[in-house]
Amino acid sequence: MPKALLDKLTNEIERTGLYPPIIVRPIGERYQIIDGHHRVQVLRRLGHTQANAVIWEVDDQQALLMLATLNRMTGSDHARKRAALLSELNQSLDIKQLTSRLPEDRGKVSQLLALHAAPPSPKRPKPIDAMPVSLHFFMLPRERQAVERKLREQGGTREQALLTLLGIQEVCYD
Repeated sequence: MPKALLDKLTNEIERTGLYPPIIVRPIGERYQIIDGHHRVQVLRRLGHTQANAVIWEVDDQQALLMLATLNRMTGSDHARKRAALLSELNQSLDIKQLTSRLPEDRGKVSQLLALHAAPPSPKRPKPIDAMPVSLHFFMLPRERQAVERKLREQGGTREQALLTLLGIQEVCYD
């Protein structure tokens, strides 16, 4: 975790005292952290000697699988939903407060607030006759290799090269 995010996490836990429980498993008389390493680091930084934890009874293989998955899985927010959430928070917290407590920097928070304030208007759908169509050929392997070689020699995108080879040059690209 970058230092700036770790600092924000530290400030938030220090301010509220709230954090998701650490996930641990017992090993003899000690516990192994499965999920929550950064929270433990922050709690130690703040002088805590205890943490809220959930104990999972798992064997070595299950623990390794969890370490390999839980700590590597990251989701991503839906931009409009994140924007709506930040807009709601912005009713009681100003941008400076938001950026001090959230992972996003001031520019990203401002961008998301602007997205919520004025969502882009939907684009008009293209007419059916302007939609791409599929063109299929059945070729022997040696014929396909010859076509592929010619497309590479032509340069540009595959679509542009194919149209050029077919002698269709009046097509314009958006």
